[in-house]
Amino acid sequence: MRYLFALIVLSCNVALADVVVPAEKVENSVNIRLEPDSTTDVVGELRKGESLPHVSSVDGWHEVQLDGGATGFVSADWSRVEPDPVVTTEEIVEVAEDAEVAVEIEEVVEATVEVDEVVEELVEVQEIVEEAVEEVVEVELVEEAEPSAEPVPEPEPVAEPVAAPEPEPEPVAEPVPAPEPEAAPEPRIKASHDYVLKWRSDDRLGNSQIFDDGNRVGIGTDEPAQRLDVNGSVQIHDRNSNVAGLMITASTGETGYVMHNRASTLTIGSGSIDRITIDRDGNVGIGVARPEYPLELANGAFVSAGGAWTNRSSRADKENIRDLSADEALAAVLALEPVSFNYKAERGEGYVGFVAEDVPALLAVGDGKSLSSMDIIAALTRVVQEQQRRIEALEAKLEPR
Repeated sequence: MRYLFALIVLSCNVALADVVVPAEKVENSVNIRLEPDSTTDVVGELRKGESLPHVSSVDGWHEVQLDGGATGFVSADWSRVEPDPVVTTEEIVEVAEDAEVAVEIEEVVEATVEVDEVVEELVEVQEIVEEAVEEVVEVELVEEAEPSAEPVPEPEPVAEPVAAPEPEPEPVAEPVPAPEPEAAPEPRIKASHDYVLKWRSDDRLGNSQIFDDGNRVGIGTDEPAQRLDVNGSVQIHDRNSNVAGLMITASTGETGYVMHNRASTLTIGSGSIDRITIDRDGNVGIGVARPEYPLELANGAFVSAGGAWTNRSSRADKENIRDLSADEALAAVLALEPVSFNYKAERGEGYVGFVAEDVPALLAVGDGKSLSSMDIIAALTRVVQEQQRRIEALEAKLEPR
């Protein structure tokens, strides 16, 4: 019984000493230094989950008790001091109860005492345990209770010095804003549908000469018949070049143009070839860049200043040359059927001549719908020559008689 009581008293009198444990931010362990200085030797380490008895604290370091009686220092930045876990009242009661049962069994078996005596002893043990429990509770209450600190009187507020009032600045006259300019009046619009607008005056919009119905554009007309329809003359010039003109491009990419140069020559062409040229004297060249006659063709034919049509007839331009026989010429001439007529396009003018479809093959030209006066003249010439030869022969026979 005395042994059980001593055990309970010893448990109740365990000193509630403080211990040093690693701070929560420590992952594994924190070093223990020989002195409270991070430059001194490391004499051990305090692992996370472990604790060492706290001896004292100085200048950001906690002094701890090491095995063997030596001490070391742990940085307060990496550790904290907390109370050592104590034996709870419930644990002491449980130990006491276990000890009570053991004593009871031992006394019953070894001493074979009477049941009454055992009961009395058990009652005594229970009283001792209850007294021990009460002492333990008192010890815990004493350890947990902290002495109340005396209230520290709050310092009386010190009156702040009153600053001298700053002189109020003299009011500055605000600048008078310049009057905003009056907004220009909205322009008046008086125009017709589909006309491009133009300024008729400083504040009025009206119709221009350009009419646009969304498909065709008219200048000077409100009824354009083509993509661009101009009612009046059109002038095209280029002040920065020797040539001014109009370029026309088809959807196929083929181009045509009308150009005028400083030499007062008008040229009409297609692709990159000049087709018709009109010079300042009015001479027209077809395939001729510098015509010398009122009308001159690239094949050498031309109309003279007197209006005579002239064909080029150089031997250099001909081949398969042979004499026209008198019989061929006479047959062709005799086959000609002179007629009088007028052209359908010139109903008031009468002509005499031939119908191309009715002339013999010797005098037909091209597709048989045209005539060449030179061909007929050549045939007539051969016939006249042959007649003259025959006349001279007959005259020669008649002279002796």
